[in-house]
Amino acid sequence: MQSTSTSAIREIGRIERFFSGIARLRGLPHVFLFEVLTTEHGEDCAIVIGFNADHVEALFFDETFDAAMPVYRSGRPFSVAVSDAHAGRVLDGLGNSRDALPSVVGEPAAVFRPAPAIIDRDPVIRPLTTGIKMIDAILPIGRGQRELIIGDRRVGKSTIAEDAVLHDRRTDKTVHCVYVLCGHKSRRLQETVSLFEESGAMLRTTVVAATADDSYAAQYLAPFVGCAIAEHFRDTGRDALIVYDDLSKHAKAYRDLSLLLERAPGRETYPADIFSLHAGLLERAAQMSAAKGGGSLTALPIVETQEGDMTAYVPTNIISITDGQIYLERGLRERGFVPAINAGLSVSRLGGQVQPKPLKDVTVGLRLALAQQRELQKLTQLETSVGDDAKKKMHRGNLILELLKQEKHRTVAWPEQVVLFSAVAEGHFDDVRKERWPEFERVLVDVLRNAHADLLDGIASGTFNDGTKRAVRKIVTAFKDEFLQA
Repeated sequence: MQSTSTSAIREIGRIERFFSGIARLRGLPHVFLFEVLTTEHGEDCAIVIGFNADHVEALFFDETFDAAMPVYRSGRPFSVAVSDAHAGRVLDGLGNSRDALPSVVGEPAAVFRPAPAIIDRDPVIRPLTTGIKMIDAILPIGRGQRELIIGDRRVGKSTIAEDAVLHDRRTDKTVHCVYVLCGHKSRRLQETVSLFEESGAMLRTTVVAATADDSYAAQYLAPFVGCAIAEHFRDTGRDALIVYDDLSKHAKAYRDLSLLLERAPGRETYPADIFSLHAGLLERAAQMSAAKGGGSLTALPIVETQEGDMTAYVPTNIISITDGQIYLERGLRERGFVPAINAGLSVSRLGGQVQPKPLKDVTVGLRLALAQQRELQKLTQLETSVGDDAKKKMHRGNLILELLKQEKHRTVAWPEQVVLFSAVAEGHFDDVRKERWPEFERVLVDVLRNAHADLLDGIASGTFNDGTKRAVRKIVTAFKDEFLQA
């Protein structure tokens, strides 16, 4: 009797329960986590997300899949093709084309990969400037860092992330950006893509979007697909930035599918493994060592809070994973302070380590000045009179607060910030009327960009010596005389 080759044997899975693309199957005894399942004709149809001795849990890419059909093992982990051709593309949560263009051809990369080992990493010391004065001056971000953006709904979280992408197109065209939209409406996707296209940022940006109308599989996989694409640029020795907008919606989608699979709920009904899911994702951001190409991946996850509650389950989880948080407060936005970043509750755990030295030198006392201004403001509400020294500190604090305000999508390069904060420190703003401070700043920046690009280039190269300071003083003094006469 002729023996049957074991290589010809195919394991067959039968769907036992199916709802909205979430299935429980019998069979497939040798399946592994995140393996792709196929139809009888070899078409990819699902991904394994769990199993035990009795059954296999799978997410189907098509929620209308015929539950009577058998499925088969592929022996392959879920992967996406990665290449430089992803620049300028819009993909869905499964990595397929969403912009009516041909699919990207490239090397397959596993979507669920372990984070780089500690020995393969270098310290995060190179700055990634955003063009947002409050962040670059007080909460600096480094290449390879994970910085959380957190706050209530409609306080400007996404605007900060978008500005980080938009600003880079003008100051440093070497960073490739991946913007992941998860759980938002389709209109939001259209607005984001239009913004990037109009600004020219789309030329080096990839948008991965799983809208609220997409399948659970797409919403679950979108952040991991985006991360795999960003890792391609990191692993080829380049710098990448990825934005997860937002992980609170991703967590809710994962909670829904876990409850449908009858997994045991934990705090706030989230499954117990939600922490490890997000930790495994965010730990993949890193500054790689020279032996591994020296590339970097910076992550900006976004999380939405309810009524400013940072102690909820998902926010506390991600705060503990990341290297700091940028907290946006609704009260500040209502008072007209934009971006509404609360400097007291925000922190970058790398701080001046990732700040350009000229900017670090001129902003070293900003956080202290703001803290003194807040305390003195409280004091004046109790005291009828304050001393001259206190008035001077309050005036300087008010000036810094006004200088840290910033219009939406109007970024300021860090060398321009050096000139602005230097002008504040030397008192050039002190005799300008308060209501003219914003105009003074805006026109001064325009003058620097149009007439003194060589000075800004020198500062960008790290030069801010006595000669540069004299040149800055001369330029600001001449501009101020002309401005006050206007």
